Amino acid sequence: MTRAFFLRSNSLATIFRRFFFFFFFFFAHTCLGFQLDDHDEDITSLYEMTSSQQKNLTRSTAMKSLIEKITLLKRMESFEEELIEIRRQLHRRPELMHEEYFTSDFVKKKLEEYAIEFNAVGETGILARLALDGDNEKGKGKIAVLLRADMDALPLREEARVEFPSENVGAMHACGHDGHMAMLLGAAKILKGMVDRGEIPNDCAKDAVVYFAFQPAEEGGAGAKKMLESKAMREMLPVPATAFALHNWPYPETPSGTFGTRSGTIMAGAGTFEIIVKGRGGHAAVPHKNVDTIVCAANIVTGLQTIVSRKTSALDSVVITISTFNAGTVANVMPDEAILTGTLRSLQPKTFSWAMEELSKAANALGSAHGCVVDVSFASREVYPPTVNDARAANFAKEVAKIVFGAALDTVLDVDPVMPAEDFSFFANEYPSVMSWIGSYNKQIGAVHPLHSAKYYLDESILKDGAAMHAGYALAFLADANLRNATTFA
Repeated sequence: MTRAFFLRSNSLATIFRRFFFFFFFFFAHTCLGFQLDDHDEDITSLYEMTSSQQKNLTRSTAMKSLIEKITLLKRMESFEEELIEIRRQLHRRPELMHEEYFTSDFVKKKLEEYAIEFNAVGETGILARLALDGDNEKGKGKIAVLLRADMDALPLREEARVEFPSENVGAMHACGHDGHMAMLLGAAKILKGMVDRGEIPNDCAKDAVVYFAFQPAEEGGAGAKKMLESKAMREMLPVPATAFALHNWPYPETPSGTFGTRSGTIMAGAGTFEIIVKGRGGHAAVPHKNVDTIVCAANIVTGLQTIVSRKTSALDSVVITISTFNAGTVANVMPDEAILTGTLRSLQPKTFSWAMEELSKAANALGSAHGCVVDVSFASREVYPPTVNDARAANFAKEVAKIVFGAALDTVLDVDPVMPAEDFSFFANEYPSVMSWIGSYNKQIGAVHPLHSAKYYLDESILKDGAAMHAGYALAFLADANLRNATTFA
């Protein structure tokens, strides 16, 4: 058999090549845990690979090895306890958008503790920077990843029964941003520790940078947009090649221990609008002598729904909801003015822009038909565009998640788009990005209440997974790009 083997080999180079692949397979299998599916590959196919296939195999093995190191770190009991304590301290001191002063100081102290450099962005935003090769000189590096967490709370009085309730009456972390910050701080600690211990190979770490963006004012203040407009972020070098964010998702379709994302639009665009209807008030007994703003506004409420039912494709989606209707104070007096407010949502950027124009046109036309003057404004709150995931980034995140969360069926999910909005959409408009869900629905501990509920309760067991996913996405992307000598996805 040995003689036949050598007779089939035409050169010493061929013999060496075969020996190398036998050795590589043995090393990858025994040391790095890499395995080939029996029905896909056999050992013979290894020495039939093209050069490109060989490099892909090396890259995937290197990335898997690095992510597995991260998953080992996340299992440390002390690490999980630290993340839980971080989250609870932030939960006790929730702050509304543009007021995140304690929160910002707390995050800065943690970054100082981890010896990670950072810059203040605006009054409360933070942009931290970690060079994986240890060279943190500003401007150094060729490739970067940006990881983001939001910071602000909601104006709710907490009803959840926890041992660490909100101490700021009227404010509550009912969207889990306290958990998001704990996850990102955990990722920062993981990556800094790996850098300090020399656990990232030079060919993976060279010229690679991770940014950690702690962003204020997500809940309606477009904090992402303001951060991106800041000098600190406009002068980032290297510019991020991709951005990643996680949002806890406490719904039955995403139980704790799962991860979900999708290519394309994952969250709707949102605009809060105000419609002011002006007419001529007077005695309610003689409506023919007045211009009735209430009848006009009532027709606007119903008329706007035809944008959804008769002007929007059944294969598309638009939501128009009138949430408040204010007019008049006395039963026998017709008011001069009526004011409506509501929200507009759509999943597609073009549809969203079109629906904004249609809403304004329809409201003004209905106003004219009733002899009223109508003013439509979207200026009361920032308009958020739809959050659109880059297909390459979404698929890459799923591959990382299969290692962090496990490759079992129904663990890494392809989720449906949803109508809530997120200002991470501004990051997604700047860089190839991916917004993802980390499942947090856990019936056993009562983590079943939806986001923005006063009874919302976060399953803290997901914090370590979120930290590992942040770190894993950044490290895997940077290692893969460096091994390909590239600055973007394969």
